Order: sequence, then structure tokens, then C-alpha cells
Amino acid sequence: MTRVAVVLGASRGIGRATALHLSARGYVTVLCARGEDALEKVAGECAGAPAAHVFPGDITSRSFRGEFAGEVQRRFGRVDVLVNNAPGPAPGAFDTVDIGDIGPAMEQKLVPYLDLTRSFAPVMARNGFGRIINIVGNLGREPSPDMFLSGLVNAAIANASKYLASHYARHNVTVNCVHPGTIRTQRYDRAVAHLRQTGGLSDREAEERLARGIPMDRPGQADEVAAVIGFLASDESSYLTGQQISVDGGQLSCV
Repeated sequence: MTRVAVVLGASRGIGRATALHLSARGYVTVLCARGEDALEKVAGECAGAPAAHVFPGDITSRSFRGEFAGEVQRRFGRVDVLVNNAPGPAPGAFDTVDIGDIGPAMEQKLVPYLDLTRSFAPVMARNGFGRIINIVGNLGREPSPDMFLSGLVNAAIANASKYLASHYARHNVTVNCVHPGTIRTQRYDRAVAHLRQTGGLSDREAEERLARGIPMDRPGQADEVAAVIGFLASDESSYLTGQQISVDGGQLSCV
């Protein structure tokens, strides 16, 4: 039996690395992100493994989520793995955030995660197997002064995931959170560029600053996060559910 894995945000970064990792291990991968061209490129990189299927669209749109979930179930008849992966809201301290920004922040990440879980988890439960992996972030466990909304959203996802883990455990459907730390992705490159432009730093100096507080003294690689996701998607993780796993080089323990 070939298992079907749905990967959100699959066009770049951790999502792309996860899609390639799962595809190389024999999963049929369903790739979703906004950019069709970028998704097609990732699908091409999956060549030689089971087919990768591209579904471009905006998961913050309720209508798209409904169409996407329905089409996936019609086309494949099953979903075994769901990797929820979406960016968080913009930076901002509590005093600068408008109260009206809270709802849209939840709609950007929390609501799509829950909505797609509601669509796919019953399919998993009927089949007696499922793996739901929510890509979240350490801000839900340890707040940052300038990332109030991200911390709020991530904490809500972690709490909901714990609830869902208990709710679906008897069906052999696990729900876990992965919290990436400082990972070398496009977001990391933007952070380096920001430090270079605003702080007058060289790229090397900017990277050294970003590595401060990381015991391993380096950023992580997207492949290293994907390897953890791959384990959580596998049969080997069958007794692991409701957990918060930080992939951050030990950074959280030093906060």
C-alpha cells in the first residue's frame, strides 16, 4: 500500500524539504502552496519516486480549503499524513498590535491547520492510521517581546494539537508539533540581509549574531527538520503523540 502525504507550504524551505524527504521514502505526495511554478519545480525534483501532485492555492481561503480537501479525497480516496505548514503573522510588540489584528493572525495559521485537520482526520480514523504534524515554532513555548501575535497563534496551535492527539489516539492517528529554530531558509536569508542593511554588518557578522544563543553555534538545515517530520510520519513513531518537539540546536533550553 502506498501512503498519501499532504504537505502544505511545499514550494520552499521546510515544506519543500519535507516533500522531497517523504517522496524519496515512497509516499505519494500532494503539494500545496500559492506559487504553481515553484510547486511544479519541486514536483519535478520528486521524479523517480511515486508521483507528486500539485495543488496551487491559498490555504487562508476557506473556499479553497474546502475545494482542496474534497479534490484530494476524490482523487486519492485516502490521506495518511498531513503536514500543516504556514507562515505566522508579522512581528510586533503587544503595545503596537491592534486588537483587530488578532483575528486575522489566527485566520492565517491556526484556522487553516484546524480546518484541514477536520477534513482529513476522519478519513485517517476510518482507515485506522494517520499522522498529523503541525509545523509551529518555539514562540508558542517561549514568547519574544517583538513577536506577540506569533507567540499567541503558536501557543493556540500547540494547545489544540494536544487536544486532538487525545481525541484521535484510539484510531491510531497521532498529532504532534514540530518547532523549528533558526533554520537556513529564505526567511533566514532575509534576516541576514536585514542585519546587513540596518546594522552595517557583513554577512558573516550577521550570521554570527543570529547564531548567538544556539549551543550548536549554527543555523539548522531544512533537511534536518524534514528528517524529524519524516520520523513522525512513519510507523516507527506509532506511540508518540501530543508532543512538542523543538528542532533548534538546543536553543530553547538556553532561553
